[in-house]
Parts: sequence; C-alpha cells; structure tokens
Amino acid sequence: MRTAGIFMVLGGVAMIVVYIVYKLLEAIVLIPSEVKIAVALIVVGGLLMLASMIKERISDSKDEPFKGVKS
Repeated sequence: MRTAGIFMVLGGVAMIVVYIVYKLLEAIVLIPSEVKIAVALIVVGGLLMLASMIKERISDSKDEPFKGVKS
C-alpha cells in the first residue's frame, strides 16, 4: 500500500512538472528573439563564472598544506 502511495505522489508531481514545462515552452514562443538571446547570454555567462569558481576552488584546495589536520 505504501508503494502505491509513493507511485501516486510521484505520478502527480510528474504531471505538474510536465504541465509547468509545457506552459513555459508555450510562453517562450511569445517572447521576442532579442530577449531570448539576452537571457541565453546571461545563463551561459553565469554558468561559465560558476565553472570558473569551481575550478579555482578545486585548484586552491590542492595547495592547502593542512589537509590531514584533525580538529
């Protein structure tokens, strides 16, 4: 009975997500192409900055001399 409840909840959530994605795609058609390009540039720029910060953090953590120190 618990498994059936979990599947019903997941099914309901999936239906809501599909509906939201459908409405978003429907709304995107009405947006001018200049705005679409601007949003795409903002998203790509943000992702590049995030990747750069993650890469910098990983390279900085390799140089930390106190890796094995227990507090």
